[in-house]
Amino acid sequence: MSVILDRGPYWTVTLDRPQRANALSADLVEDLHRVLDEAEVARPGALVLRGNGRHFAAGFDLGGLDRESDASLAWRFLRIGVLLERLMAAPYRTVAVAEGAAVGAGADLVLACDHRLVAETVTLRFPGSAFGVELGAVRRAELGADFVTGPPSTLEQVLRAAPAPLRRPAHDANAELAALARSVAVPGLRGRIAAYASSRARAAQRLTEPTRPTPIS
Repeated sequence: MSVILDRGPYWTVTLDRPQRANALSADLVEDLHRVLDEAEVARPGALVLRGNGRHFAAGFDLGGLDRESDASLAWRFLRIGVLLERLMAAPYRTVAVAEGAAVGAGADLVLACDHRLVAETVTLRFPGSAFGVELGAVRRAELGADFVTGPPSTLEQVLRAAPAPLRRPAHDANAELAALARSVAVPGLRGRIAAYASSRARAAQRLTEPTRPTPIS
């Protein structure tokens, strides 16, 4: 599996794809769905979601685009969208601990949780609009600027707090999934994502190129 599950009174789910910065592959997303299936039955006191190494999650896995189609990519995004809705509606407390980079769908995983414990050095980024995918847009609008509920150092405090009835802010799940479905149904999804991946690779290459000294005339 691409996650590590530590069961107990509180479950800890660690994303375990450090070689890909914990990017959300199809397998990782399905592993998370299976964890939620099990948690629906077990009803842990809380479910803690965290990354490993330098990353929480680097977003949608862009690897292997040559083997994808518009349809397969749309399905993967929809499965992520359903995963986010399941986290938001979970019948137990959910806690995201982001001590490393959280980008795109990875950042949306953070926002889907009740408690969003984010290190000061971490900036949540949502580049999906660059390739026309409306993932988590409704949730972000509902939260406004109030993304973060505390730092990772407060995890124990959050878990030890007396259990209380879950009082979650209103969320329009139908509008969220409808917006996502409309966006991924626009033809050319694979091409848009490939163009984004290419531009990102060029930007990264420019950052690593040695700086040439300016001739003095």
